[in-house]
Amino acid sequence: MKQSRIYIGIAVLFAVFSSGCASQGPILLDFQYQPPQAVTPEAVKVTVGVSPFKDDRGKGASVIGKRFVASGDHTNDLVVQGIAADKVTAALKSALKARGIAEKNYTAWDLTEAGIPSDGAGLLISGEIKKLWVETTSRFANTTVKAEVQIRVSVADMAQKKVIRVVNVNSTMERQNLTFSTGVVESVLSDALTAAIDQIFADEELKNRLK
Repeated sequence: MKQSRIYIGIAVLFAVFSSGCASQGPILLDFQYQPPQAVTPEAVKVTVGVSPFKDDRGKGASVIGKRFVASGDHTNDLVVQGIAADKVTAALKSALKARGIAEKNYTAWDLTEAGIPSDGAGLLISGEIKKLWVETTSRFANTTVKAEVQIRVSVADMAQKKVIRVVNVNSTMERQNLTFSTGVVESVLSDALTAAIDQIFADEELKNRLK
């Protein structure tokens, strides 16, 4: 009986170790904005235009991270369906919707005052993604997940054709897990993106503009 327990224990440890082994090729992930439960939608009169964010990371458009397996010195790209910039743009739209703010889609804005459209919304928001990256390192019975997000956000008054605010937001999240799990990686990256996006709405000048 004792010997059977030893065999079972070894089998469990082997399963844990095996689950941390790397697969071949890129690993597809999904992530999204998580509306805070404390946010109550309000009747905001201003409409906010949203222009696609620019990916300024110097990475592949769909690559959002790396997975490392220490035991085999193996790596995998962590990728998203489509491009990372679209995910950030969608996250901002979700954050506006969660706050009861109407939004309108615009084509790419070059972030200059000369390039501000002159019709439609009250405010226009876009920006540059400086960092959107998640790394995981798997060792025996332990995986570390770290996500970092840095975004430079530009806000313009469309009627005045003037950039009224440039806000740098950033967030870092880290978590330990027994094994590698795409669900855990997606959760950590979603939390980091959400924390960064929420900082936009904490800016006092923007808050006043959205009343």
